[in-house]
Amino acid sequence: MLKIRFIASTLVLFILMWVVPSTVMAEMSEQELRLLALEEKQQANAVLLEVMKRFTWGGDLRTRYQIDTRARTGSNVLDRSRFRLRFRLKGKVHLYKDLDIGFRIVTGSLGSQASTNSTFDGGFGNKAFDLDRAYFKWNPHSFQLTGGKFAVPFMKSELVWDGDINVEGVSEGFSRKMGDTKFEVVLGQFVIDEINPGDDIVLLAYQGIMEQKTQLGKFKFAVAYYDYLNHEDPGSAPTGAASNSTTSEVKVVDVMGEWSEKICGKKLKLFGEYAQNTGTLASGNDDLDTAWQLGAKYGKSGKKFGDYDLKFIYRVVQTEAVLDALADSDFHSGVNNARGFEAGGGIGLAKGVKLAFTYFNTQEERGTSDEKQTFQADLKFKF
Repeated sequence: MLKIRFIASTLVLFILMWVVPSTVMAEMSEQELRLLALEEKQQANAVLLEVMKRFTWGGDLRTRYQIDTRARTGSNVLDRSRFRLRFRLKGKVHLYKDLDIGFRIVTGSLGSQASTNSTFDGGFGNKAFDLDRAYFKWNPHSFQLTGGKFAVPFMKSELVWDGDINVEGVSEGFSRKMGDTKFEVVLGQFVIDEINPGDDIVLLAYQGIMEQKTQLGKFKFAVAYYDYLNHEDPGSAPTGAASNSTTSEVKVVDVMGEWSEKICGKKLKLFGEYAQNTGTLASGNDDLDTAWQLGAKYGKSGKKFGDYDLKFIYRVVQTEAVLDALADSDFHSGVNNARGFEAGGGIGLAKGVKLAFTYFNTQEERGTSDEKQTFQADLKFKF
């Protein structure tokens, strides 16, 4: 009997020694697995967060009511009023320390280079989206290389460049700052139109910029040369009606200057610009090669409720002065041979929200009287 009890006790002890550690080990393995899974999840979230930090997003929505009136001798063109909208969505990926990839999509007519407006029309039909920008930007130290489809890289105004234009090609820039003085050189090689068979229309652009801070305010000057190669081919030039002759060269020298300073807590900017087409012009157009403008802007709106801005610009654009297909599409309906003024302002309704008004009053610089007036009321949202 004693022997049987001993054997039973030994067997029970053996079972306990085998089962208990196995259970403990199983519990420890399960706990370790949970910790391991948690660590892996945290690592995955950290990687995702790091990737998301490289992305930046933004955009804007603009709703507009526009009235166009026209008084032209012998014309029966009617006045026009339209409701329009513009929506833009952009993104940028910070790929490396000095390399970014960016894009933007917009509303507007497909292929239009100077307008991103979409008119309320077409029986509630869907509005088209188009690729507005897609580019890389490499910026090591004071040098910058940009390629693809991107914003105009020069110091500019709408005398030469419409605000919606995005160039296609390559641009190089170099800048250097010495105390209160900054120098910049910007170059560009852009394709305007690919012709087959024939010579492509290409823009070679060069600009030098100097910025000087003084006790009297900030001064900024720029000189640019825009050489539109092969524009004089009658079958290929991308111009609108009643503007550049397709037998004229377009080689524009553009000189800009501006002064800015804070007055009563808001920025006042005075500016002027003179552009001249130095190319060989079509017969009879030799004295129609000049454009200029003077203007002022005060304040800035859209940062908070009640902030505001005002602007006034007087402009003269002769028939052969600039390439009208790329210049301001609102001033005199986007064609050359015009003079007149632009006035407007805006007021902030909240952060990122503003109400703006713009009025254009223009007429032909020479020739038959063709008076045009455009009024735009905009409600803008920026995010």
